[in-house]
Amino acid sequence: MSKKIDARIVRTRQIIQSATIALLTTQPGFSITTLLARADITRGTFYKYYANKEHLISEVNDVILNDLLLHTKETFIVAEMIASVSRQAAFYNAVLNHHADPSFQHALFDRLRTQMQTKVNASAQDVNRRLQYQWETINAGFWAMIARWLSDDMNMTQDDLLQEFAVLWRGNPTVIKDTGLGLFDFTPKAAK
Repeated sequence: MSKKIDARIVRTRQIIQSATIALLTTQPGFSITTLLARADITRGTFYKYYANKEHLISEVNDVILNDLLLHTKETFIVAEMIASVSRQAAFYNAVLNHHADPSFQHALFDRLRTQMQTKVNASAQDVNRRLQYQWETINAGFWAMIARWLSDDMNMTQDDLLQEFAVLWRGNPTVIKDTGLGLFDFTPKAAK
């Protein structure tokens, strides 16, 4: 019996979170009343799971971030990051191009930076600083390309976007391990 209750709870939370993502995409300043109508739930149901709108948005952001950051644990797997962004394209377009959820963007860059710093801390201080600067530049370039791709209605395939990004940043592949590029994986999904 408790599995049915748990399944309903999971389903209800997913409905609320999906409605929140849709509203963040189209109406970032939405009210709880608008969310209730969109999710077709009661106010009591909402408050059973969330203390307030900020709590809900924080949890939604966490779910999306955790999904995205699965692809950056060891290296920044560019093809998987593009695919993950693509699955939530409307949300990322709203965040990156229309500043719909500034807390998400700040959390994203902070968590990516923390992962990178953990990876490079074992390096000598001068190498560490160089890797961090290079990573910051490449990461910023990635998100700028993603924002442009989304604002252009994803006018090229994910593979073409990956190829464009790889060509832009690849440089000299014989020295990749000595640069911030070593923290990125440019391998196409099909080749993995």
